[in-house]
Amino acid sequence: MSKRNLSLFLGVVLLISVIAIVLFYPQRTQEEGFGCQSDTVSRKTYSTGESTGLSLTTLFLFNSSDIVTVIHKGVFIRGDKRYLIDRNYVLNVEKVAGSDIYYIKGKKVHKSDDDVAPDGVVNELLLDSIDFFYVTRLKSHAWLIKGLVLPIMMCVAVPTS
Repeated sequence: MSKRNLSLFLGVVLLISVIAIVLFYPQRTQEEGFGCQSDTVSRKTYSTGESTGLSLTTLFLFNSSDIVTVIHKGVFIRGDKRYLIDRNYVLNVEKVAGSDIYYIKGKKVHKSDDDVAPDGVVNELLLDSIDFFYVTRLKSHAWLIKGLVLPIMMCVAVPTS
C-alpha cells in the first residue's frame, strides 16, 4: 500500500471515528427541569456500642442553569431517639463550560420546624464541605453525583413536572 493510500485510509478512519463519537457519545448535561432521586439506608455500630441508622430520600432538582434545589426527607436514629430530617438546600451554581462540573457559589438551607436532626448527620450528602460537584451519566437513567474525590450519591432520573 502506498503512502498516499495509507494516508487517505487513515484520514477516512479518523473522520468516521469523529462522526461516531459525536453521534453516539452519551449526552451528559442536565437540562432545566431535570430531577434525580436517591434513597439511602444505612446502619452503623461504633466501637463505643452506640448504633445509628439513617433512612433518607434525596432529590436533586436542576431548576435552571444556575439554581439546583436539593431536598432531603428522612429519619435519623441514634440509640432509641428518632430525628426527622426535612430540609431543602438551594444552591446557586455555575456550570464550568464544557464539563460536568458545577461550582457552588452560594447555599441556603430551609429546615422545617420538625427537622431536629443533630448538625453533621447528613453533611456529606448535603455538599456542606465542598464547593464543586460533578454530575455524570452512568446509564440512561442513572447518574453519579460526586465531589472532587469521593462519590456523594448515585441517583435515578425522575420526572419533575
